[in-house]
Amino acid sequence: MSATWTLSPEPLPPSTGPPAGAGLDAEQRTVFAFVLCLLVVLALLMVRCVRILLDPYSRMPASSWTDHKEALERGQFDYALV
Repeated sequence: MSATWTLSPEPLPPSTGPPAGAGLDAEQRTVFAFVLCLLVVLALLMVRCVRILLDPYSRMPASSWTDHKEALERGQFDYALV
């Protein structure tokens, strides 16, 4: 003997969200625009950080390195005098 199982169809519960054809209201559009702006700023900061990590010395002026080195070579330690 084979047993067959039958399920009676149940009605779907009513949806609690907006209807399918409804758009976003003003507050939702404002929040969406704000989150989108934050994501753009985050993406720009990530690109900047990756560029600095890949080439950290490209943004530093070379004169500060050479001026400091020349002062040390001449033996001038004005900052160490107390």
